[in-house]
Amino acid sequence: MPALELTKEMIVRSRVIAKGRAIRDVERLVLAYGGRTSQWLKKSSPPVEYTGDVYEYHWYEHHEIGRFEVKRNR
Repeated sequence: MPALELTKEMIVRSRVIAKGRAIRDVERLVLAYGGRTSQWLKKSSPPVEYTGDVYEYHWYEHHEIGRFEVKRNR
C-alpha cells in the first residue's frame, strides 16, 4: 500500500465534497481543532492508482488552521 502522503498535485486537484454543517463531524472538528463551523471543508483527492488498486485520500481542512485527519479510502 502507498504511504499515507498527499502530494502537492493531489491537493491542487482536490475537490470539496462537503462544507460547514454538511460535514457530519463538524462539531467534533470545532471542539478538537477550533475555528468557525462555516469554514470547515471535507476534501477528496483525485483517484490514485497503486499496483492495480485505486484510492482516494479524504481529509478535513480549515483555511486558517490547516489540514487534518488524512485517510485513504478504497
